[in-house]
Amino acid sequence: MRTYETIVVIDSLLKSEEIDAVIEKVTRIINNNGGTIKSADHWGKKRLAYEIKKRQYGYYVEIIFEGPGNIIKTLEREYRLDENILRYLSLLLDRKAIEYIEDQKIRRVKSKEEKLANVDKKVDENDKKDDMLSPIEENAEENEPSSDPKVDAE
Repeated sequence: MRTYETIVVIDSLLKSEEIDAVIEKVTRIINNNGGTIKSADHWGKKRLAYEIKKRQYGYYVEIIFEGPGNIIKTLEREYRLDENILRYLSLLLDRKAIEYIEDQKIRRVKSKEEKLANVDKKVDENDKKDDMLSPIEENAEENEPSSDPKVDAE
């Protein structure tokens, strides 16, 4: 089994359900022809470099999958027949490209973990600051006039 990457540009004027249906169709074709999807990355709506079929925007999807050699021919035939797909590109990934993709995944996970850890630190620091009032702040709270008029009159 070889590893492939396919990038599909879908018409962005479609409803989100229709876009999901096109993506589901592509994944079904891959699975039905002996392939297994490793990852699917939705890049979202992006401006095209030039108009395609009078469209200025497209919805990009990247799918990385493993499959037999004849799967690309079948997949690209379906791409050509589907009028909602503006452009597509399918590539055979070599060993270095696969290693790079896996390295990028690991970096993204570490980055997310670091961001979560930083957020937790900030929350903890803010809690400590709230718990510890300076003597000036404590006196200010004691000397503030109360909102009850009977207490102020005494």
